Amino acid sequence: MILGGALGNVIDRVRFGAVVDFLDVHAAGWHWPAFNVADSAISVGVVLLIVQQLFYAKGEDK
Repeated sequence: MILGGALGNVIDRVRFGAVVDFLDVHAAGWHWPAFNVADSAISVGVVLLIVQQLFYAKGEDK
């Protein structure tokens, strides 16, 4: 997911000269920074990698 998201952002940079952010959330005067699917994939991939390293990697050494 991390590599796929990074590749998606690189493709946007090459094709459009910038990364296109198209998800922009506003609610009750609150604004979350704009992001895209590639950014989400990178974030989810990093979280999954951290969870895997913290909870599953230790048991594989047996």
